[in-house]
Amino acid sequence: MIVTVPGGRLAVVVREGGAATPVLFLHGLNSSADVWTAVVDLLPRDRALAAMDLRGHGGSTREGSFEVERQTADVLAVVNGLGWPRVHLVGSSYGGGLALAVAAAHPGRAATVTMFGTALDPAPETLKPALDLLARVGVTGFFTAIAPEWTFAPGADPGLVAEASRVAAANSPATVARLLEAGFTADFRPAAAEVGCPVLVARGEHDRTCPHEAAAKTAAALGTEQRTVPGAGHLPMAEAPEPTAALIASSWRRT
Repeated sequence: MIVTVPGGRLAVVVREGGAATPVLFLHGLNSSADVWTAVVDLLPRDRALAAMDLRGHGGSTREGSFEVERQTADVLAVVNGLGWPRVHLVGSSYGGGLALAVAAAHPGRAATVTMFGTALDPAPETLKPALDLLARVGVTGFFTAIAPEWTFAPGADPGLVAEASRVAAANSPATVARLLEAGFTADFRPAAAEVGCPVLVARGEHDRTCPHEAAAKTAAALGTEQRTVPGAGHLPMAEAPEPTAALIASSWRRT
């Protein structure tokens, strides 16, 4: 389905289900809703499930601001467009931070938040080296260079690596630069201080983008423990969908 929002449209993939509280999946930067496909296929049909392409990604508009405030408003617009009064939010990396931001800004709308590989602190010191590399090697070269080491676990399926790089490289250099700026300067600490629903914090065992220390800091700020997806990197939903799906389902039983 398509949800119209200020400045564009958002693409959403929906799987109908039973009457249990529905779930909305949010991908990380330079990814798409499709990254959740294997996990969605493993989850029971007792509830509706949806995955959206964030602004700047997939079938959604590539225009407008990519900052947290705009993306958070987009997420709420999708929840409202689906007619869901309450929802479980599941996010990867930056998408996990957006899930927190929505839950904090709209108490009662989020039943739970589940995050994979999400750091709360901004990392502006990482931005300039990333932008320099992007300018030097271009979009395809940038993602080809960083995906094997920073996105996936050692020995990951080359097909997964190639597909993630292809999806990430579907933007212009200017759009990728704007997404990187939004991601590296996002500060989700205020949202973590305000969120009132149960939160599950997890990371892939070999996630270098969100190392153990960063995930532990996220968990501590939210008063919860850090969980680990064995054998996975920064995209456990693609690399290890079965344990990832099990973790997600376990969060629903906490409410």
